[in-house]
Amino acid sequence: MTDLIARRTFLLQCGCFAVLAAGCAGQSPLVGQIGSGIGAGIGIGEALLKKPSFTDADEERLAQASAQKFEAKNPIWKDPLLETYITDIQQRMVAVAKPRPFTYRARVVRDPSVNAFTFGGGLLYYHAGLIARMENEAQLAMVVGHETGHVTERHVPRGIERAYGIQLIGQLAVTAGSVTGTLPPIPGAALDKAYEYSMNAAINGHGRGLETEADEVGMDYMVKAGYDPLEAPRTFEQLLKEYGDKSSVVNFFYGSHPSNVERIEKTTQLAKSKYANGSGGRRLVNTEEFKRRTREVVIAVGQLDYEGKRFNTATAMFQKAIRAYEGDPVPHYYLGKISQETGRGDAIDRALGHFNDAIKADAQYAPAYREMGLAYYRKNERQKAIQALERYLALDPKAKDAAEIRKAITELRRY
Repeated sequence: MTDLIARRTFLLQCGCFAVLAAGCAGQSPLVGQIGSGIGAGIGIGEALLKKPSFTDADEERLAQASAQKFEAKNPIWKDPLLETYITDIQQRMVAVAKPRPFTYRARVVRDPSVNAFTFGGGLLYYHAGLIARMENEAQLAMVVGHETGHVTERHVPRGIERAYGIQLIGQLAVTAGSVTGTLPPIPGAALDKAYEYSMNAAINGHGRGLETEADEVGMDYMVKAGYDPLEAPRTFEQLLKEYGDKSSVVNFFYGSHPSNVERIEKTTQLAKSKYANGSGGRRLVNTEEFKRRTREVVIAVGQLDYEGKRFNTATAMFQKAIRAYEGDPVPHYYLGKISQETGRGDAIDRALGHFNDAIKADAQYAPAYREMGLAYYRKNERQKAIQALERYLALDPKAKDAAEIRKAITELRRY
């Protein structure tokens, strides 16, 4: 008995040291429930002895706090129809997935990089750049299935436990004050560690083993939800595409190129063997809703790539937008600007062709006339330049640069 007391005293001292070393100096010893299976009144030393793990409540609290921290720093796509559409695909996965006691929520991050991640607890994030890369709904469903697999297989709490163990779990202990039924705030050091892990996993993955597991589980969810399994490997192929710019691809669910090739081979093998018969005869590849909801994302990602001077990637996005719907003037307009800024030789003529296409799509689209006027000026066709610039002002008399354009027109008339 004496030995047991001494052992627990030693462990308690070690536990307090672990928490203090993790950045919680000055906190009183934590008592109450720690992780799962720890009763009231048990301290960190006892928790160490019993090797606690995250409860579902621990995971959900950390996920919600991490999500709040992330959204305070990163722009979220403000399109309720797009978010609802992604959430509907998410719910298809949840309906066939291993159950977990969470309310799943999907958000779209206004970022052109190719990425997706989860904080666990049912909270999932998809970058606009990744959505823009997808060619159909089945490929998007593979991404959603993969991220859902990270949640159902507890990859976030497992990773945090592996990285920080009792140091973090001890900081999540429910204090004696929780008898009121109100959970105390998550200690800052604990939240910082959980957030750091999730953000690192978003960039570098959860490790090869867990990522492979998420691939296989996600593909299973995708097929059970009725999507064509042949689109699973094509999802990876889309994410591997490069356009010659400095890469905006983040290591979303793949690490090195060889391991990604292995994943393409693995999902191809599964599609032709385990899922050769699809899912009950249903093989959904694409929907009109995918085309409607993602067209604006593709254009916006093209604009973000243009602003970041990733002109080749931007060109690919605008060309994709035109293939989906030729009647939008914006992608034509930006293709003209890219031609002007990057081309040589007949670049001006190509730019004028794009501006004309923008005007054909929408004769009231003022920015195209402005750029057309400047292009004609470069060609020394002053009368056409004046006509285009005057049309620009007629359509947008309160334009921010209206005074400068009027001055330019006056100067052009002098010659």
